[in-house]
This record gives sequence, structure tokens and C-alpha cells, in this order.
Amino acid sequence: MARRNALPSTLFPFMSVLACTIGALVVLLAIMSLSAVETSDAAQLALESRMSAAAVAQNELNRDEQILLDAEAAWARLDDELASRGGPEGADAFDLRRWIERLRREIDIRAALAAVEAEWKAVSIDRNGLETEIEVLQSRRETLPILIDPTGLSRQWMPYFIECDGRGVTAYRARDDLRYFVPRSEVAMIGDLARYLRRVRAESGALLVLLVRPEGLATADTVKTLAERAGIRVAKLPLPGEGTIDWSLLRRAESARPTLQGES
Repeated sequence: MARRNALPSTLFPFMSVLACTIGALVVLLAIMSLSAVETSDAAQLALESRMSAAAVAQNELNRDEQILLDAEAAWARLDDELASRGGPEGADAFDLRRWIERLRREIDIRAALAAVEAEWKAVSIDRNGLETEIEVLQSRRETLPILIDPTGLSRQWMPYFIECDGRGVTAYRARDDLRYFVPRSEVAMIGDLARYLRRVRAESGALLVLLVRPEGLATADTVKTLAERAGIRVAKLPLPGEGTIDWSLLRRAESARPTLQGES
């Protein structure tokens, strides 16, 4: 009877607690496993991000080092170029700018000098051409006939002409081809020139015109002295060259005058 009245023992509450505990532990382990996986993925992502940033930084460092090497090489080439041009080696930026400005001024001066030299060369060429043209014109002028124009001569004067050159004198009668030459050594002697001067002195209103060639100044001075001593009015007419004398205009004027006294 006593055994029937005793309370029966059961393991259900313990098993329930154990099952709940195990279930809780399983859930906790699952959560921890998931957290560990997520943490591992985040760490991997962070590592990859850091490695990418490190790679970028390394690339930038390499680029900076290459830029520095290029700059050093450029400075080395600049120093060599400056040395070859006589510039300051190892100069800083300020000294280098001053040297460049001075070099630029020298280049401008050289360019201006070259322009002036080119202009001077062109002027010299033009000058040579002008001198040649002047020489040609001068040679033509010296060989062209010399026209004696009586326009400026007063009608009250009767002109007589003596040409003076380095060889002597030549007396002319303008209205015809009468002419005779007296050597310079015989100018002061009594002869043809003296007779010509007496004829001129005998003419009323006579004017002795000395036609002076470039080399006949001394001869003209001698004739002028002789004519003034004889009381003859004297005028000088320089001749520009060695061309022949053209009497055509004077002869037209002389044709209207009466025949000279004592002339035939």
C-alpha cells in the first residue's frame, strides 16, 4: 500500500530543460558562426580596400619618383645647355630668369643689327646701281654735243668765243666754220691769238666769251688776263664735258646781225 501511495518520478522536465538549453546553444552557435562569417567577409573587404589604397599610393609614389627623375634629368640637360652657351650652371630660378632676359635682349639686338645690315646692304646695292647709272649718264653727258644758247645774251653785245682746254685755245667765228687753234705754249706770244684779240677790241660792243673745258681753267685765266689788258670785256662759260660745240642756235641769232667789221 505504501508503494502505491508514493509519487512517481519522471525525467521529462529535465529533458525539456536540456533540450531547450541545447537548442539555445545551437542557436547561439549559429548566430556566432554567422557573425564570424560576416566579420571575416568585412575583414576581407577591409583588407582588399587597404591593399587597393596601398597600390594606388605606391603608383602615385612611383609616378612622383619618375617625375623627380625626369626633373633631375631635365635640370642636368639644362645645366649642360647653359654650360655650352656660357650660362650660369646650377643657377636658381631667379638667376636663370635674369640670364634668359639678358639673352633675349642680346637676341633682339642681334636681330635688329641683322635687319640694319640687310637694309644697309640693300642701300649699298641701290647706291652702286645709282653710281653706275650716274657714271653712264656722266659719260653720255661728256660726249653729247654742247648747245650754245644765246637767249640770255643781251642784243647789245657782239659775242666772240674762245674755247680753252688743257692743250691750248681755239678761236671761233660762230656764224661760219672759221676756227683756228693756238697751243698753250704760244698763247702769250704775238700771233694768231693776238690778231684775234685786236679784231675783237675793234668791234663795238664786243664780248669775249671763254668756253672753259674742265681741264682748261689755267688756260682761261691766261687768256682773260690778256683780254683785260687789251680792254676787252670778258665772260666765262664752263662747258660740262668733252662734247662738240653746237652753234646752231647762235648762228640763227647771228644771221639777223650785220656783218662784223673787218670779217670776210
